[in-house]
Amino acid sequence: MTQSPVHNGAEQIRLGGTCYIWQDGQLLDADGRTVPLRAKSLRMLEVLLSERGRIVSKDRLSELVWPDVIATDESIARCIADIRKALGDIVHKAVETFPKQGYRLNVEMRGQSIPTPTGRTGLLILAVSCAVILLGINLWFSDTRVGAPDTQIAFPAADLQKSVAILPFTADAEQDRLLAGGLSDDLEIRLSEISGIRIVSQVQTQAMAARLDSLIELSQVLTARYLIGGSVRSKGGDVAVSLQLINGSDGATIWADRFEGPRENLLAYRQKLPEALVKAMHVTLEPRDLQRLAREGTTVPAAFEDVMHARRELSLFTYQGSLAAEKYLRRALERDPDYARAYAELAAAFAIRFENSWVVLSGADTEKALYFAQKALELDAELWLAHYALGRLHSVIPSGDIDVALNHLRTAMSLQPANDDARIYYATLTTMAGRPEAALPQFESVMATHPVPPFWYYIGYSNTLLHLRRYDEAEEAALTCVNQMPNSPYCLRALVALYGRLGRQDDADWTMVEYAALGYELTIAAMMKSALERDPSMYAFLEESYRLAGVE
Repeated sequence: MTQSPVHNGAEQIRLGGTCYIWQDGQLLDADGRTVPLRAKSLRMLEVLLSERGRIVSKDRLSELVWPDVIATDESIARCIADIRKALGDIVHKAVETFPKQGYRLNVEMRGQSIPTPTGRTGLLILAVSCAVILLGINLWFSDTRVGAPDTQIAFPAADLQKSVAILPFTADAEQDRLLAGGLSDDLEIRLSEISGIRIVSQVQTQAMAARLDSLIELSQVLTARYLIGGSVRSKGGDVAVSLQLINGSDGATIWADRFEGPRENLLAYRQKLPEALVKAMHVTLEPRDLQRLAREGTTVPAAFEDVMHARRELSLFTYQGSLAAEKYLRRALERDPDYARAYAELAAAFAIRFENSWVVLSGADTEKALYFAQKALELDAELWLAHYALGRLHSVIPSGDIDVALNHLRTAMSLQPANDDARIYYATLTTMAGRPEAALPQFESVMATHPVPPFWYYIGYSNTLLHLRRYDEAEEAALTCVNQMPNSPYCLRALVALYGRLGRQDDADWTMVEYAALGYELTIAAMMKSALERDPSMYAFLEESYRLAGVE
């Protein structure tokens, strides 16, 4: 049997910008506190650590973690889920799934076989060591020539010259990490509303930033002309925020700025950031861009932070995350009853619930969701997100109208031509209305020009290819979706249907185990509740695909 990687010693585990300590069969955080894990999950983590960087099969995991019995796929999947939760591995990049092969742990180890110091002093030494590692990560932003190659990067197309990737903002304290995430999310939202700029999704950026050491290499992989880095630090009752705009072709800092002062003054600073950044990028602002930038959204700092917290919760794509997001958004509206974006985000959150059958009282939830979207438009008639939310709602609520949905999406596209989200959802609904051949060119146009399409773009694209019977291409799109967001039920449902059509039962079984391990009901009735197909023949085709895969 494989032995523990370290005995009577300790190792530091680096996962992106986070540091853990592995000591005597226990997982500790950077402060030396035990990270709770069940015994079998701890043993599985120990095995994966000893084989890090290599794929470990399910049979091998069963042999090493359950030596006296044969473990079920569900038991293995549950331990994997526990480890991912403990490591904060939302996008499944630390513990990576390889269908029909196994799992691979992707972490860096430092200080291998360190003699373990004892007591609080020993833990302090390990924590300081982790802090030194993280300091090196933070210095990434101050060293403008990290890993610079000898040659310039050639960017592939003129329309990508203004593509931007927002790097994970760094912070130490928990409250600073939440604020850092909120600021980067807000900056992504506001920059995406500016004509002529394309934003690389933060999910993609964070995943690649954890793997690559060079800013220039990261820029090349993401096809991003510019990178934005930032850090947040609390200093007594004040907060310090540092930002940099980095040229992806040579790693040089083009623009830098710093805010230091009371948290309540941060909103005024945040208001001027997009305009300062686009000026540094030499982007020409259209009249509508100037109007959007002039709108403050809210003047209540706490309401702004609540909306940013809500967006983080929604990004988890879980029912609990959805409930937490609703709590934050309602609190934001208590603080500022005229906050249009908070209403629009609430409407979008309810649309996601309907898409995943997370609603309890369908009629009441429908009424609330439509009210939130209409209220957002009453407060800001040109808020594209409100029209986008209405488009999604009318595609999923029982009383929805597909033509109304498409009209709202057209309005969202006219209000925000540079944002591809509405365009992709419009193409998705075009397919579901029974016109996949008309939707395909729309998908191909967006996918060809978007710097790095986010995972959910591939869902609609895969479904369109499925209904066109182009199964191999549909599988490629669905697998790309799963690789980007392994915990997305949408991606896994698409694969189940595809493997049913392809007659690949082993692949279908593996995918269904992953789907069930996320807590979703694996029945025809439950899966068809999430179907967007409005054309009867397409609905029947999807249902038959699930049955061919073995769903009952």
